[in-house]
Formats: sequence, structure tokens, C-alpha cells
Amino acid sequence: MSFTMRLLRFAAAVLVLMAAPLAAQADLDAPLPFDPAVRIGTLDNGLTYYIRANTEPEGRAELRLAVNVGSIVEDEDQRGLAHFVEHMAFNGTERFDEPELVQYLESVGMRFGPGVNAYVSFDETVYMLQIPTDSAAVFETGVDVLREWAGNVTLADDAIDRERGVIMEEWRIGQGAQERMQRQQFPVLFANSRYAERLPIGLPEIIQNAPYERMRDFYTTWYRPDLMSVIVVGDIDVDAVEAMVEAKFSDLVTAADAPERVFYPVPGHDDTRFAITTDPEAPQTVVQVLYKRPPSRTETVGDMRTNLRNDLFFSALRARVDEIRQEPGAPFAFAFVGSGSGVRMLDQVFLAALAAEGQVAESARVLATEAERARRFGITETEFERGKTELLRRLESAVAERDNQPSRGLSMAYVQAYLREEPVVSPEDQLALAQALLPTITLDEVNAVAEELVGTENRVVMVNAPETAPVPGEAELVAAIDGVAEAELEPYEDATVEGPLVETPPTPGQVVDEDTNDDLGTTTWTLSNGATVVLKPTDFRADEVLLSATSPGGSSLLSDAELAVAGGAAGYVAQSGVGAFDQVALGKKLSGQIVSVRPVISGRTEGFQGSAAPDDLETLFQLTHLYVTAPRKDADAFTASLDQTRAFLTSQVNSPRVAFSDTLSQTLTSYHPRNQTLSNYLASLGTADLDRSFAFYQDRFADVSDFTFVLVGAFETEAIRPLVETYLASLPGGGREEEARRIDMMPPSGAIEKTVRAGVEPQAQVAIVFHGEIDADDNEDRAIMGATADVLSKMLREEIREDRGGTYGIGVRPSIDRANDRFQLQIQFGTDPERVEELVAAVFAEVESLRAGEAEVRHLEAYQEQQRRSRETNLQENRYWSRILTSAAQYGEDPQDSIDQPDIVARLTMNDVQDMAVDKIDMGRYVQVVLLPEESAGAEVGGGGE
Repeated sequence: MSFTMRLLRFAAAVLVLMAAPLAAQADLDAPLPFDPAVRIGTLDNGLTYYIRANTEPEGRAELRLAVNVGSIVEDEDQRGLAHFVEHMAFNGTERFDEPELVQYLESVGMRFGPGVNAYVSFDETVYMLQIPTDSAAVFETGVDVLREWAGNVTLADDAIDRERGVIMEEWRIGQGAQERMQRQQFPVLFANSRYAERLPIGLPEIIQNAPYERMRDFYTTWYRPDLMSVIVVGDIDVDAVEAMVEAKFSDLVTAADAPERVFYPVPGHDDTRFAITTDPEAPQTVVQVLYKRPPSRTETVGDMRTNLRNDLFFSALRARVDEIRQEPGAPFAFAFVGSGSGVRMLDQVFLAALAAEGQVAESARVLATEAERARRFGITETEFERGKTELLRRLESAVAERDNQPSRGLSMAYVQAYLREEPVVSPEDQLALAQALLPTITLDEVNAVAEELVGTENRVVMVNAPETAPVPGEAELVAAIDGVAEAELEPYEDATVEGPLVETPPTPGQVVDEDTNDDLGTTTWTLSNGATVVLKPTDFRADEVLLSATSPGGSSLLSDAELAVAGGAAGYVAQSGVGAFDQVALGKKLSGQIVSVRPVISGRTEGFQGSAAPDDLETLFQLTHLYVTAPRKDADAFTASLDQTRAFLTSQVNSPRVAFSDTLSQTLTSYHPRNQTLSNYLASLGTADLDRSFAFYQDRFADVSDFTFVLVGAFETEAIRPLVETYLASLPGGGREEEARRIDMMPPSGAIEKTVRAGVEPQAQVAIVFHGEIDADDNEDRAIMGATADVLSKMLREEIREDRGGTYGIGVRPSIDRANDRFQLQIQFGTDPERVEELVAAVFAEVESLRAGEAEVRHLEAYQEQQRRSRETNLQENRYWSRILTSAAQYGEDPQDSIDQPDIVARLTMNDVQDMAVDKIDMGRYVQVVLLPEESAGAEVGGGGE
């Protein structure tokens, strides 16, 4: 059926549904139309393309090459080669020699990772590229890169051999508790299917030893136009791009004897299967009850109606289990019910919970009870109506933002449309369809979904748990899950709190002073209570307003002893609700609104973070007002919060990575009592006190005269004035003047080297942190430090990853402590324990090269271009503006300093970078921590310090 015919039939179906919704069942077979904003075509060789003009962000395009094969098609002696080939696409093509591709993309401002990447799954391989469009030549080269990946990857012998080490390191970092448990569970979940034995990472022996020809065989067999799609979304001319795709990709051919792309099913079973696994390093206890279903597609109006029905049921059931999570003594810290696709050939309906220690069977029982309660009594009329309201509000918001959809998200939607052979429906059509279909969906139909959460057919029960945790056996789990069928249950009571959020509107204050900054596009108001409000109206998004607020003080004002007692105050209050509404009642009250606010107390500040749609702005201000004037002191919420934290974190002390990070953090702060290990933090939860926490919270928000509120987004300044005066200017303000207390958590002097032994896998982690003093208020020094870190990061990637094949990833993360005028440069990577000494020496050698002025100017030039390109997109983002305006208020500086950083970077020379490295990177002042497995026989590793 042609695209036009699909569109006409869909439109006719919607008109009939809207005119006579209860008599429109015959039109449910109407096909869903693909969003008309995208151009879809197929070349004569079978390659499909999706092209769409979109200016979010301006001056960029997202390019994708989707290959409809992954590890599932590998032969036995190719296990891991789908993933290996994806790596090799970045290591040499006919046009780009091995190092040239990444270097070129970085030279035009793209970053390896965020802007240049790829992934391989069981069923597909997808290459992702962001490219500037303000240069026709650069953009066309980006399309050429896709064409090179599609048919011209060279797969040279020496490049393959160098990459073996990189992939082995990727394999190595994937080893651990989750992988070990997954290895036991996949054969149960995917029994008698290739999914059970075709993990994309592959087998080490094949990664290390596969013949070159077998890798080339995989590439030539499966990388072919009938299994490919090119997706281009961005600030482009669609006609020109379509012609470009046709010209560049039409010469690809599929061999006459090419094998069929087989889709491997996951066979069903009549009984319940179990996969109960424990591991000494398991970070949490998770129980899942899965019901396997054949794969489905959303292709017709009827399919979408089914999705809407399911959404209404699962949203109600999720809300119910979330209520239980917030009760003291709940058996789980988090729970989820829903449906989705596990892999291409399998759908799942599931109940899942992150269980408290010893509460696996009880978590499963509670989830099964709620499913049985819903099956027996159904969801309520009020839940049903609330679900429809929320669903329509989300769709209305999507329509409001239809011109602001990020190209990245759209491109991936079209990737999935190609791979799953489903249409992407426009926001307008989704809303029209929902408005037409929802009145046809009955409560009885929604309640029937509960039948998918009972029975034994195609059921899989999985448990992941620490080795030391009590874990029930199969019989106990079955009894817990199936026993609820005979239990006496009461219908769910949908309790709500009536009345307005703010019972009595406050007496408004006033804006007493106003200042505008035309360069920034901001207006600053001083309120009668002393608070400051910075407003930045934008048109970046039609349905978004961001609120941020900051005030000096924070938890620095607590003594070391009090920090454990009251340090979590904001979190406890946030989980308690406001005014007459506890957290559950508040969630129901806000149904159908797009709004959220939470109070925050950090180390040196207190304030708020929030957001809302323009239509819900008054609620945003009301919630902020109430968190100051009417926070709740809720003992149940306090206890539940502590229970959830323990459930999330208790078993994580088993993780070798936690032992590593705790040692690094403790050493860098000279074991300061405010910097706790995870074990100490968990122990300190026992000293948390609700009364003291609430008193500290009230003190921090008792006087807003030193608060700066920042509002960015879709509003008009004068239209928002009444809300500001009513809900912010009316807050208490007494002229408070205070500063955060300086906390000196100083690193040790000299070179400190430590080895941590933990874990059973042959993995090593290395962190090397150089530190020292810096003028943190000097904008130029901060810019040069950022450039120095980035140049060193690129040098290390080329030396440690690309030349030596010693790691999957290595980078340098700079941080500057504005309160104490100190910096850190943290270098971190994972590797083979046997190679730690070699690679640590190589890292120090590269640092010495940087200090000696031996770094290549291309690294700095790439960083300069990346900074310039980042600013282009940042200036179109509400979150960027909110961040820099709030930071400027916190540090008493001009926001223009942040905006101007790329200009400073653009003026830098390699001499500036070398001088910074010589001046600040002291080769005799660093902290080095190495994580080695417990059974490693190697000696402790020394550094390269002087």
C-alpha cells in the first residue's frame, strides 16, 4: 500500500472513530501512517532511507547507518565478530586510513562517544554520527563516512590485531557479578534459542584468535544494501540529501548467493522456569516474574488501541506498587510492572522488584497480590480516568513540542522503525488517534489486561542476589506467587485529598527593583523580601519552563557529627509531600499536570530544582511556596526513605568497584570524616534523626532573602510577574547574610600509591590523580586547564588504546574546587592486571611528553573546534542557560564568563597548554590507586613519579 493511501485510510478511520466511536471496530485494521515530515524511499538495490529536515539543533544533522544484523546471525566460529567488525569500521576504510577517520571527525568539532559512536546488539548494528551542516563539504563527508562503513571497511590484518586487545578490554570490563548471573539466566530465559548463546561481546578465544578471513566473511556476507538503512535528520535540504544518498549508495550490491536473514524465535513452554542465581559481588537483590509473549508490532489503528489499553492498566498498577514502596517496612525499594520487548523476537509482560535483604519471596508475593487484586476487582473508575487524563496530557505536550523534537531522538526512532518494520506516527496523529480511541476503551477491557500477569505458561521467575543473602527456593517462590489466588483480598481504595494545594492564597509581595541585560536576554528582579529572581524567556521549547534556586550555606553549616544526623533533610522532606498532601496524595493531585519541584541541600548551598509546562506554572510556584512554608514532617516517609536507601546500597559494599572508589576518595581527602565510605554511610543511617533533620531543613529555608531564583523557558516576563509576587515575594525574608563554611578536605602531599585487592575477575582499574592549587576564579586559568585535560586525554587514547590496545577507554576528567582554589586531573582506565605496570608507565610518559611540549597541535585544534561547536548548541538549550545563570548567582560572577570560555580556548596556543602542564602537573604530587583481583599474584604497582 502506498504512503498516500495509508494516510488517506488512516484519516478516514479517525474521522469515523470520532463520529461514532462505539461502532468503529471495522476501522481498527486501518494502517497507521508514517509521519509525513519524513521522506522514505528504497533504492533499486534494496537499501532504505529516511530523510527529515529538522532544526533542533540548528546547524547539525544526525546520520545513522542501521544494519539489520547482529550477533544472532554469527556462525559458531564467528561469535563476537559482529561486534569486532563494528570496531573495525573506525579503524580504516578505503578513503580513511586507520587513524584518519576519528581525527577528521574530531577536527570538525565532533566528539568520539557523544557524537561518533556505534553499537551492536543481538539483532542489529547501528552506526551513529552527528555532523555540522553549515559546511556543505563537511556534511557531504559525513555521508561519505556512512558509505565507507556500508561497503568499504578495509579490515586490514595489522589493524585487526591491534584492535583485538581493545575488544578484549571491553570484554574484560563487562565481566563481573551481572555478567556471571546473566550467563546462568539467559539459557533459561531464552531456552532453545540462539539468543541464549550469542551475546554480542562474543567469546574471548574467538576475539583473540579468529582468522582474518572469517571477519571479512561476516562483513561481506551481511553488510549489504537489502539489510541496510540510511537515516539523515537535521538542518538539511531533503531533496539534496535524497539525491546524495541515491548517488553514493546505489552502487552497493547484494550477492546472488547471499544467505537469507533468518529471525530466530524464542520457543514457548507450558511450565514455569526458574533462574535463581547468587554471586559474592552482586550489588542488589532483584526478583522478576516474566511472562513471555510472541513479538508484536504496532502497525494498525487497532494495534495502537491495544497499546493505549495496556498503558492505562499498567500505569494504574505501577502507581499502586509505588504507593507500597513508600510505606515503612515495604519489602522492596523499587518495583515495576509493565510490558515491552526483551529482544526482537520476544515480548514480555513482567513484575519486578528491587527487594530488601531477605525479602525476595515477600516482594514477589506483594507484586503478585496487586496483580491478583487488579484481576479480581479491576482498577477503579478514578484510576481509569486519571490514566486517560495523564496520557492525553503527555500527547498534548508532544504536539506542543512538535517543532522542537531533537534530531537525535527522531533519528533513533526511524532506526527502530526500519528494524521493526513499524511506522513512526506524528505527534498530531497520535493525539488525534488517542482522542478518538480512548472513549471506545471500556474499563472492563482495561481490567482484562490483568489476566496476562497470572498463570504458569511461558512464565520465568528470575532472582539475582548476593551470595550472603537469604534466597528462597523454587517451591517457596511458587507458593508466594501462586498462593495469592486463594488469598482473601479487599478492593483497592483510591484515597485522595480534596481541596486546593494552597488553601489560603498568600498576601503578595512586590518586585521593588528591575534590571535588564540585553546581551544575555535576562531580566533581574529584586523582591520585597530580599530575594532575587533572574528571568530568561526563550523559544527553544514550547512546553518547558525550568526553575532553579540557590542560597549559600548547605550542609557545610552542620558539624561533622551532625552531618550523619541531619544531612539527608531535603531528601526526607521531598518524599513527604507538602501541606495537606503526602507524597501519594500529591501525585494524584498533580495528575494531568507536567510539573515537578524538589528541595535540594548540597554541600555549600540549598535551593530548588523544578520544571513545568507553561500551563502548569502556577502549580510550580505553589509547590515551591509550600516547600518553604508548609513542609511535612512525616515519620512514615522518613522511615521508608531510610529503608529504600539500605535496600539500594547494602549489597553494593560487595562490589570491587566500590572498594576501589572508596579508597580513591578517602585518600584524596586525607580520610576526612565528612567523606564517608559506603559502609560508614550505611552505618550512619542508624543515627539519622527526623526531628533534627526537619529542624535543619526549616532553618535552611526559613529566610529566602539570600536566595536567587532562576527561571528559563517558555514564558513572558510580565505575564509571570503576578505568580512571582504572589508565591515568591510572599516568602519569609529577614535579611539573612551568611556564607557556606569552608571545609578543608585536602589531598595528601607527595606521591601516594595504593593497591586494592578485591573481586574474582581478571580485571584491573587504575586511577591517577594529579592535584594542586589554581586560581579558581580566573576564567582563563579554568579554560586552559580544560584544554590541557582534553589534549592529554586524546594523547592517552591514541597511545594506550589505539597503539597499545591496552584498554577499552581512557580519559582525563578535570575538576576545580571553587571554594578551596584547587584542581584535580583524574586519569582512569581499566586493563589486564598483567599490563598495569606497563600502562601506568606509559601514562606517566605521555604526561611528561605534554610537559615537554611534544603534544601535537591537532589535539588542541580539535578541542577548540569542539568547544566552538558545543557553544552553538548550548545556546539553544534551556538547561544550559539555567545552569550558567544559577552558577553565576552562586559564585557572584558574570554569566558571560561561561559563554565566553570557547573564545578564550580559541586563542590558546600549545605554549599555553604546555605552560599549564609544567606549572600545575607536579610529577611528584599525585594519588594513584590500582584495583587488582584478590587472587592476583602480581606485585603492587609503582607509578612514574619523580
